[in-house]
Order: sequence, then C-alpha cells, then structure tokens
Amino acid sequence: IIHIASQMGQVAEPGDTAYCVTKGALLMLAKGMALDHAADGIRVNTLSPGGIATEAMAREFGDLATAERDWGRARHPLGRLGRPEEIAAAALFLACDESSFMTGADLLIDGGYTAR
Repeated sequence: IIHIASQMGQVAEPGDTAYCVTKGALLMLAKGMALDHAADGIRVNTLSPGGIATEAMAREFGDLATAERDWGRARHPLGRLGRPEEIAAAALFLACDESSFMTGADLLIDGGYTAR
C-alpha cells in the first residue's frame, strides 16, 4: 500500500495548517498500518513529493514558468520543481521487490525542501 503524502507532512507553512496536518496524519496512518499488517506480508509506505510541475501547479501560479521561479527555485535547494515521472519512478520502486524490506517508511522526493 502506498499513501501519497507530501513534504508538507513534515513541515509547517503559514496558511497551510490543515493541509500539513492531513499529510502528517497519512505518515502516521502508514506507520500504524505497517505494524498492523506486517505479519500478513503487507507493506505500507508513504510517498512524499515536493513541488511537482503539474497542471495544478500551473493553475495555482498562472503558468509553469512562474511556478518554477516562485516555488521551484525559491523553495527547493535543487533549484527546480520535480517532474511527474520522478514521482512515478518512486512509486514504482515502492511497489516492487526492490523495496521489500521497507514498511512504515516515508519516501521523500522533495528536491531538498525539508532540508532547509
């Protein structure tokens, strides 16, 4: 099981309290489910993306170039927004045997956002 959380589940941002709380709750839900179902061979993890270059991001900022400048470069130490295919690759990793020793973990793909 893969819950899609967010880097915002690990940090707080003014005006985003409800969003941060719900994403943080997903992290704890996955941990509890992981413990409850480990004996059944069911793994439960979360995937926490940072800012990703999507249509939703473009709508929020007016266009992707503005999102890249105002959110990607300004907030992510790697200096850019993530790409949807990077998140898809992380989800694939969590779904395959290469992650068979992971449960109750959060895979943070955030361009360094939470390192700041």
